[in-house]
Amino acid sequence: MDPIRIELPTEFDVGPVNCYLFTAPEPVLVDCGVELPASWDALLAGLAQHHLTPADIRRIVITHPHVDHSGQAAKIAALSGGQVWVADLGYEWLVNPQKMFGLRADYYRDHFLIEAGIPDEMAQMIQAYFAQVGTDTTPVPPEAVHTFRVGDWLEMGGARWQVLHMPGHASHQTCFYQPESGQFLSADMLLPKTPTPIVERPSPNQPRQPSLPIYMASLARCEALEIDWVYPGHGEPFQNHRQLIHTQRSRIHKRKDEALALIQQGHRTAYALMNEMYAHYPPALRFAGLWMLIGYLDLLQAEGQVGVAVVDGVWQYYVNK
Repeated sequence: MDPIRIELPTEFDVGPVNCYLFTAPEPVLVDCGVELPASWDALLAGLAQHHLTPADIRRIVITHPHVDHSGQAAKIAALSGGQVWVADLGYEWLVNPQKMFGLRADYYRDHFLIEAGIPDEMAQMIQAYFAQVGTDTTPVPPEAVHTFRVGDWLEMGGARWQVLHMPGHASHQTCFYQPESGQFLSADMLLPKTPTPIVERPSPNQPRQPSLPIYMASLARCEALEIDWVYPGHGEPFQNHRQLIHTQRSRIHKRKDEALALIQQGHRTAYALMNEMYAHYPPALRFAGLWMLIGYLDLLQAEGQVGVAVVDGVWQYYVNK
């Protein structure tokens, strides 16, 4: 059977999030929306169209534990007694979000935002946001969680779906591919608008992983799949995934070249480049483009076009001769 799309509102700029329902052989929900009254009401209405309630859901399968995709998992599991299924990569984010978001906020405070040259007031706002998200997210009890691994096959809707690891937007993101029907539950991997490559806290004693180059590698893996229909985490399902990938790849390289030109003009820090690349935003909102900008700079470094030196704790980018 085809996944049934239920659209749920969020308070984020990305807009509504999709969850997907399989009604048989047992009710399964893939992703479940943010913990928000309007989202809960929309979920109730969507399930009711198929004569179901949250208490009927036997499994909640999470593509990646960002709050707009997993925020209502604990509530559904408590009502239904069903299990929350997530890749082992994302387990800690489900059962201890306050700790995980706190660690990210600490990394941003002590390293990333300093290195990017972000002023204190803006840095404090970003840190506070992540800390608040962790506090506001209801953890899923460990006994309600079932983990699977990359490469496993999940039974949903009477078919077997392969678990594919597609990092870049999130290091723990998984997508689900049904090769016989060519259906692809893409989470935030393939979207009408390029997803933000989140800067992740690195593992202890390891360098920061470059999210946008990792995303580009995942794009290439998606491009190689034989996909008929994409069921994205946001927006309408669509076909012709290779055309979307071509369009997004072209835009990424165009913006990357714009960043290179600005470095050539003498804009050296991530903060200075952010203010140029996102000058069309009000100054207080330009930080929303920071993660994408760091991605463009990571791509330029991976291609050998720019280098970076640390001056007074701040990254200074320069053009390689």
